[in-house]
Order: sequence, then C-alpha cells, then structure tokens
Amino acid sequence: MQSRQGSVLSYDGKDSDSAPSLLHGRAGAAMRALLGLLALAALFSGCSDVAYYWQAGVGQWEILSRRRAISDVLEDPQVDEQVKGKLRLVLKVQKFGQERLALPSDSQYRYYSDLGRKFVSWLTVASDAYQIREYQHCFLIVGCLGYKGFFEKEDADAFAADLAAQGYDVMVRPVKAYSTLGWFDDPVLNTFIRGSDLQLIATILHEQAHTLMFLKGDTAFSESFSTFVEEEGVRRYLLRSGESGAPRLARYLAVNEDRRRFREIVLGGRERLEGLYASGKPKAEMTVEKRKLFALLKTNYQKAKKSFKIVSFDGWFNRELNNAHLVGFQHYRSWINAFRALFEGEGQDFNRFYGAVRKLAELPKEEREARLKAMEENSIANS
Repeated sequence: MQSRQGSVLSYDGKDSDSAPSLLHGRAGAAMRALLGLLALAALFSGCSDVAYYWQAGVGQWEILSRRRAISDVLEDPQVDEQVKGKLRLVLKVQKFGQERLALPSDSQYRYYSDLGRKFVSWLTVASDAYQIREYQHCFLIVGCLGYKGFFEKEDADAFAADLAAQGYDVMVRPVKAYSTLGWFDDPVLNTFIRGSDLQLIATILHEQAHTLMFLKGDTAFSESFSTFVEEEGVRRYLLRSGESGAPRLARYLAVNEDRRRFREIVLGGRERLEGLYASGKPKAEMTVEKRKLFALLKTNYQKAKKSFKIVSFDGWFNRELNNAHLVGFQHYRSWINAFRALFEGEGQDFNRFYGAVRKLAELPKEEREARLKAMEENSIANS
C-alpha cells in the first residue's frame, strides 16, 4: 500500500456498530478482497507479520468505512465551504491529468474520508549506521521497499526502537497522503487537503501517476517517475490558467529552486559521509567523525539559509540527523533528471513517454539503473 511518502498501514479507532455496513455493496467487495489478502498473509507470514498485516487491514477498513461520495459531500450544507472548494479542485485536477497528461481515467478519488486527525499514518526508514544503505522491508503485494509504515504512531516508534536497538540508524515521519495503487477505490483524505492548493494539485497528480506505474521492489524508480509527472503536470496545469496562473507558477518554480538548493546541501553532506564510511577507519573513530559531519551539514544549511526564497527547511535540520534521513531523502528524486531527459527524447508526448518507462521497468534492475544513470549524467552535463 503506497502513500505520498511511502508504504503505510494504520488504525485510529472506529465504532463497532458501523462495521457491518462494509460487508455490502461497493465497500463490501473491497473489504472482502482485503480480508482475502489478510488470510493469504496469515498463511505465508510469521506472527509479527500477521499482526502487521492485521493492523493494515483495520486501518484500511477505517478509511473505507468513513467514505462519502464527493458529489454527496458537495451537496451537504453541513460541510465547510473550504473543504468543498478543495474537493472541487481535486475533481478539476484529476480531469486535467486524464485529458492532458494521459493519466488513468479510472483513477481514485471519487470519495472523501475525514479521519479526524492530521496524518493518515507514520512512516519508518532505517539505514546501516556506517553505510548509507536502506533497510529493506518486504511485503506480499508490492515487494521490497525502503520503508515501512503504521497507522498508529506508537507502533511506528516501537518498531523504530527495535531497529535502533539492533544498531540501525532510524527515523519516523508522518504521512499525509495515501494510495493503495488501485487495490481499493481510494478516497480523498482530510489529511492532504489541509495545505495549499499547490500542494493539493501536486499530491493528486503524484498519486495518479502511481496508479499508472509502480515498479515492485524499486522505490527510487517509482517515486522519481511520479515526482517527475507531478512537477511537469503542475507546471502545465498552472500555465493553462494563463495570466491568473502566472503568480502561482512563479511561486511553484521558486519553491522548486529552494528544494534544489536544499538537495545540493544534503547531497554534499551525504558524499562526505560516504567518503568517511569507505575510509576503513575503526568504528569508534568513525562515530566521532560522523557526528562532526552531520554538524557540518547543519552549519552549511545555516550559511545558505538566506538564499532560500520561500521554503524553510529548519524543521528538517532542527533534529538529530542520521543516515536514515539521507536514504529516505533519495527516494523521490534519484532519477528525476533521467525521466525528464526521457520525456524530452519522446517529444514530450506522454503516451510515448509512458511506453518508454514501461520498457525500462521490464529490464533487470542492474541494466535499468545503468541506463537511468547514463541519462541522468547526460542531462546534467547538457544543462
């Protein structure tokens, strides 16, 4: 199950007298499929895995049980007008994605669920303490991923603590947007309509792209692809609005420039750390140097802070950083320049681009990454 920031599974509580309604109609079909998947998980998993899949099912049950058709929500006088405005924007952006970006016409987001909380779930990422290498978690449906999520923060924290006790670097972060990649008719959640319109437009296009392409076992490929489609889609959506969209486009481009600067700072820190880990120094010495390099990373951000126009990354830096923050950071942008080069090479034709992406996805991972790396390096050299 895929989220805007990773694969997640959770539960926040639901009155038991509402459960039977899920066993009938459209929601009933979804729940019967969910229960079947949970039964399959029980056959092939250990006890801890069964518990994990169970909490995933209960969390998904909650999301489905709270669904209301967007058309009904828009007609409900009790619903806040700001929420209605966000839902109208969702429908508009989704239609744009179908008509102008060749994204799936049977996409999700025909329903709305208010979960009554700020985040849908919490995501965990782990890395080796002396090598920037993600700890892989393997699932029945989507294969192995570089993250694992929970619907309860306490569960995510407990899992992270277990990994930390084993010597891994870990992090836990909240997730606002969530998708099951077409397994269920996913609703719009209150958790991802709380931000700006630009954030919402980007989220919808990103999740639509996931329904078109999600490569099992290759997080960087899947997320970089969806991030490229998101960014190109947002740009085209705002350009379509003409003069009224120009200020928003300028802001969007400025935000992306801030993100680019942020990425350069972090990647510089990552390179220094990778050099340390490859040095062969004793672990005790590396531990001291590692602490100094993360402190230097924060110092470099403070020096560059005035150059950021819109986005502040203080929240990212104002915490105890470790290798897990660096591996998670890479998931969304590892191959974005490569996908941009591929898109240009296909004449900016989305259908041809998607066909080329599918061909890449069919290659063995080693060969696929070699081609992506060549395109990435060529794109950077030409720019």
